[in-house]
Amino acid sequence: MNERVDIVMATYNGMPYIREQVQSILWQDYPQFRLLIHDDGSTDGTVEEIRKVAERYPDKVFFIEDGITFKDAKKNFEHLLKMTDADYIFLADQDDVWLPSKVSAMLKHIKNGEQQYGGMHKPILVFSDLSPIDKNGFPKSTSMFKMENVNPRAVCLELLLSRNIIPGCVMGFNRSLLEASFPFPNAAIMHDWWLALVAAATGNILYVPKSLVLYRQHERNAIGVRDHTL
Repeated sequence: MNERVDIVMATYNGMPYIREQVQSILWQDYPQFRLLIHDDGSTDGTVEEIRKVAERYPDKVFFIEDGITFKDAKKNFEHLLKMTDADYIFLADQDDVWLPSKVSAMLKHIKNGEQQYGGMHKPILVFSDLSPIDKNGFPKSTSMFKMENVNPRAVCLELLLSRNIIPGCVMGFNRSLLEASFPFPNAAIMHDWWLALVAAATGNILYVPKSLVLYRQHERNAIGVRDHTL
C-alpha cells in the first residue's frame, strides 16, 4: 500500500456530530491516510473538538488553522483540495458516519477504473450508495438512491448537466480528476457537482453497489435527501 490517500473535511458548526464522524474515519480498515480539516469560522465548539482529536492523533489528523474563512462550503472544500498532494482523495462531511470498509472498498474500484480506462492519468471518480439516518442515528432507509427515485447506474454527463445525484460524502477520485477540475469556476453551484461534471466530461464514473456511509439528516443539512421524480 504505497498510495497516498487524503480525506478532506470542511467544517462549520459541526457539533454535536463531528466527534462520531471523525472517529468513524479513524476506524477505517485502510490504515494509510491523512485526514485534513479546515474550519470555516465555527462558533459552537467544533474547533475545540478538532484540536483535541488532532493532538491525540498527530500522524492522522491535520487541522489547518490559517485564519481564512469563506462561509461557503464549496470554497472551503476547494481551499482544502488545493493543499492535498495525495494520489487519491475522499470528501467527508462533518455529520455522517463512515462504515469501516469505505476507503478500502472505494480505493479498489478507483484502481480498477484506472486499469480499465488508461492508468492514473485518466480522471476516475467512484461513488457508493448511502443509508440515510435521522439526527439521532436511527435508520430511515437502506438506500438514498431508492428514497430519491434515482438509478445510480444511469449517471452520465447529460444527467449531471441538469442535476447532481452524487453527494460528495460518497465520492472518491484520483489526482488526475482533481487536477482537471482546478480552478473551480465561480458559477459552479457546489464542489461535488463540479467534480462529477468534470469526471463525466473528461474521464469515467464508476458506481459501487453498496452503502458505505450513514448519511445523517437533520435541520441543518446543506443539501439532504430529495425526491428527484419531477
